[in-house]
Amino acid sequence: MQVSPHRPPLALRGIALFEAAKGLLALAAVCGIVSLRHTDLHTATDAFLLRHGIDPERHYTRLFIESVAKVTNHHVGEMAALGFFYALIRLVEGYGLWRGKHWAEWFAVIAAGIYLPLEFQHFFRHATPLTAGVIVFNLVIVLYLAKLLIQQRAERHAASHQKAEKLID
Repeated sequence: MQVSPHRPPLALRGIALFEAAKGLLALAAVCGIVSLRHTDLHTATDAFLLRHGIDPERHYTRLFIESVAKVTNHHVGEMAALGFFYALIRLVEGYGLWRGKHWAEWFAVIAAGIYLPLEFQHFFRHATPLTAGVIVFNLVIVLYLAKLLIQQRAERHAASHQKAEKLID
């Protein structure tokens, strides 16, 4: 099946939707963080755990409670700013991929590739099917985008040779 040169491949559009969804989720998280800016976070955490029947004595729950206890309103503002910046990057990347922009493909390869060493490090410390799946998913995205970029480079190279041959004739 031949893809129109004006319309990005379906897989690229899928990656674009995935990146945009991450951006929207981050934006929703930022809104939640901002709404908690002038709230007693410890009380809000306790209420959340009680409302959802989560045992506060479990290991990860205790780690969460201890982390919340260290957070100040100043930290909340910093977290919101970083979250907004992350959301903006993901939304711009999603837009660029959806529109088939060459810069967005390069950006996506670099962005996904940056996380791979951290994901491998996490996997070797806490190997789970989820962390393995995340690594495989990101590797597939990086390899697909790299293949796409190599194909585009070859097409540009062939087009420039054809153009040069026409000038010689």
